[in-house]
Amino acid sequence: MKLGGYAHNNGITFFCDVLKVKTTKVKEDIQYEVDWILPKRWLRKLEGKFILGGILVGYYQWRIMNIKYKILMTLLIALILLEEIFHLPLFEGVSTLPINQKWFYGMMVLTILVNIRKIIRLFQHHGAEHKVINCYTKHGYVNRYLVKKASRFNKRCGSNLGLIIIILYSILWFFNIDSILWFFLIFLVAVQIAKKFALTNTKWDKYINILQWITVLEPKEEDIDLAINAFNYLLHTYEIYRKESTM
Repeated sequence: MKLGGYAHNNGITFFCDVLKVKTTKVKEDIQYEVDWILPKRWLRKLEGKFILGGILVGYYQWRIMNIKYKILMTLLIALILLEEIFHLPLFEGVSTLPINQKWFYGMMVLTILVNIRKIIRLFQHHGAEHKVINCYTKHGYVNRYLVKKASRFNKRCGSNLGLIIIILYSILWFFNIDSILWFFLIFLVAVQIAKKFALTNTKWDKYINILQWITVLEPKEEDIDLAINAFNYLLHTYEIYRKESTM
């Protein structure tokens, strides 16, 4: 069973091959939202295929996003496509705007400081998500004791994929290659490299996980409890699906 997830500042979303469970906590109330994400049969055939398997990864990442992130991603992709097809100066002018760089970086720092609690909360939920998945992968079940002992680092984390994409894109930038097609190919190649690292233990693991020292923090007790509840709800719902699909 495919397992994955992502964190948000008020909860955690876990997903498997066929469904996702978005779990949010408002004060002491835990709410669950189930959505079916099973790909079409032709798309599932791409699983394990070299390069093309990245399309399936992209599909899952899109399906598990909430509507806010989908809108932002759609707008960004639309702008990039407009610039690529019609060669509109959408981004060239941004770098030449008469903005004082000190003010720009100062606003960035201020924005981070204002939202620092939410950011820390997000990264703690990220750690709880990793711990639960690592625990289940190793033991086949989860409980608080085993989850607390599990590592907060996971080689399948999207942070690792992001790092690989940055490295590969830096090569394109060095050679002054700017094309959305090349970026798409880089994404597919990066997925294959990330899978390779995830399936093997090498001396490079500590470097490939380097971004997780920032994006994944040690969770609190309440974060672990939330993650366990969310994951068990996913397993319970998946078991119902599995039984009904075999009837």
